[in-house]
Amino acid sequence: MSLPRRIPVVLAAATVLLAGCTSTVEGTASPSPTTAGAPSSSGSGGDQGGDQDPDGLAAGLLPEDAFGAGAQVSPVTEADVRAGAAVGADLAGVTITPEACAQAIQQSQPSVEDLEDFAAQTATSGTSVVVQLLTVGAPGDPVADLAASVATCPQATLTSPEIGTATITFSALDVPALGDGSAGLSYTTSVTGPDGSQLTIPALIAVAVDGDRLLTVLSTSIGGSTDTAAFTDLVQQAYDYQADQLD
Repeated sequence: MSLPRRIPVVLAAATVLLAGCTSTVEGTASPSPTTAGAPSSSGSGGDQGGDQDPDGLAAGLLPEDAFGAGAQVSPVTEADVRAGAAVGADLAGVTITPEACAQAIQQSQPSVEDLEDFAAQTATSGTSVVVQLLTVGAPGDPVADLAASVATCPQATLTSPEIGTATITFSALDVPALGDGSAGLSYTTSVTGPDGSQLTIPALIAVAVDGDRLLTVLSTSIGGSTDTAAFTDLVQQAYDYQADQLD
């Protein structure tokens, strides 16, 4: 039996997001940069300090005003990357079904060591979080893997004493044809906590390849909603901006 295709970021993002939702109040939770599940830094994968390098990939990140008035835009250090990856990798006591999804999650945990270079930022507005990530050296074929992920794992169920039961449902998302390839995915995580409380977390993710660079954009809203049209416009803007700044 062959292993399923890698699903980089997507299922890992969902598991980290669930782990990050430590409190629920009337159907909402407080997001943090690492709950979005995407690594973020202003330097290279080997730079432990995470200091911003204006001549590196960070120059290709969108300016603050691209995310709308009032958005809080922040870089996330390599320490945040490692912390988020540790949360996503800690699946002790978590039951994941079906088996294809369990294998995909185990293969998709983010790792700084997998990347030659990366830069990213988060933009937070209320309960909504957008993550923009630029990487060099991402393993596998992220566009093909993302495009195939709905067939690999259309729905996953995660159960643990800490989070209760979560159902993650995936569907394809149309995104602009960009660069050397692009793909999108929409997924909704429905969580029923051990105390019976419920939380719905929609998310949109898109990837696009530009030469040796990979752009990843993730948008989620804890207890809220996502705007598909606005998201695809932002993906186009993010791709064009990094191409203008870095090519």
